[in-house]
Amino acid sequence: MEWKHFWKILESAYRADGPDHFEALKAELDALPWFAVVAFQARFDEAIAAANRLDLWGAAYLIQGGCSDEAFRDFRAWLVGRGRHPYEAALKNPDTLADILDGDPVDGFGLDAAAIRVYEAKTGMSDFYEQLDKAEKDAPPPPPEGDDWDFEDAAEQRRRFPRLAALYLTEMTNDE
Repeated sequence: MEWKHFWKILESAYRADGPDHFEALKAELDALPWFAVVAFQARFDEAIAAANRLDLWGAAYLIQGGCSDEAFRDFRAWLVGRGRHPYEAALKNPDTLADILDGDPVDGFGLDAAAIRVYEAKTGMSDFYEQLDKAEKDAPPPPPEGDDWDFEDAAEQRRRFPRLAALYLTEMTNDE
């Protein structure tokens, strides 16, 4: 699947005031043949892997008041689900996330399960992951890229993400 088509599907499914994002994405995927649904998931996984960056993890940590590795995967799924422009902007500068935060949870849990649900409904088969393995390399994701730093250091959070810090750090945050 071409990246342009991938992003078009996601952007068609996401509307801030629209229906449930997961259900809207399933409806978009349901219009595709089964092999395109698998190709979509391969692209989704690639986009999530490319966002495995320490600076983004630090921003997610700040926004959510903590962020485990599982929560960071869900955060990256949320970011991918928001569409190409917010995704690419956040990869360049995580502080741009301040532009798209709308008060809703920053949780993409379920978005990366939309393709498997549609595939199983279309085919009646449970071999989605075998098909996905054929569509993408079967390798573990690389470790996060970037400089390691203490996500709990409020001064460093302010330096790296001034706009997000203004939104999420409280006056009582310890700056030790």
